[in-house]
Amino acid sequence: MSMAVQTNMGAITALKHLNTSQNQMNGQLERLSSGYRINSAADDAAGYAISSKMEGNKGKLVAAQENTMTAQAMVKMADAALNEVTNITKRLQVLATKAASGQNSSAEQLNLDKEAQKLLEVIDKIVDSTKFNGEVLLSGTFASTGAAKTIQIGSTSSTNDRMSIQFADSNAAALQIAHVAGTGAAVAAATGGGGTISLTSISNAQTSLANLDSALSTLADTRASLGASSNQLGYIAANLGTSIEQSSNTLSAVKDTDMAMEMADFTKSKIMVQAGTAMVSQANQNSQNVMSLFR
Repeated sequence: MSMAVQTNMGAITALKHLNTSQNQMNGQLERLSSGYRINSAADDAAGYAISSKMEGNKGKLVAAQENTMTAQAMVKMADAALNEVTNITKRLQVLATKAASGQNSSAEQLNLDKEAQKLLEVIDKIVDSTKFNGEVLLSGTFASTGAAKTIQIGSTSSTNDRMSIQFADSNAAALQIAHVAGTGAAVAAATGGGGTISLTSISNAQTSLANLDSALSTLADTRASLGASSNQLGYIAANLGTSIEQSSNTLSAVKDTDMAMEMADFTKSKIMVQAGTAMVSQANQNSQNVMSLFR
């Protein structure tokens, strides 16, 4: 083996391996500190593309679940208000039944009508004050006539990832039980449209009783629809939760660092860097042997 001073091949070779070990250790430090196996596209181009798409889809699923849970809360709020409207309508039925009987005096008949009028005002107040996110739910203005609110419940633009919820107008006029003022005014039957109620006379009370039966049936149908929508949203939210869980699991398998394996590799690289540093130093010292030729 020749002894040269211009080119120290031992040091060059040792330095090459040292740089390789150092680069490996730096990469392992990045993966250990971030917890991700893929920190840039250079780490794994295919894995980076897959994980980026999966992260985007997971974000959309989380947003869809939030939409679903918010919509369910909105439906429950509307149903709670309609529950009170239903209770008031049942009380109005009791009053109409009493007013339809002939044993009442004129004063009693008027008192029954006054209570009915006050209860109808409460129905309108409940409807007008039931708001979600600043929007009145049950006055017919939240969704345009014949339309419904569309909820995004999935991650795509497909119709399967959307759901419509109908919020019916539920004030006294819409239920066809608006009060008719005046002791001599006749009430209109709900069967003919534009139904009203008044308990000022026996005949009015009897017509009102039929109108209230119709209103109660309408409320029951509306609440049944809202209840079904609430159940739908509950199952959809649960399914989205499962989808988010599985997406997270798959994303972890693609992107996350196996900390135990990475730590083992880091320990190996650390030892290799220390050994490489020592060998570069040793190779440089070997060149000093040339000086012995001049003694």
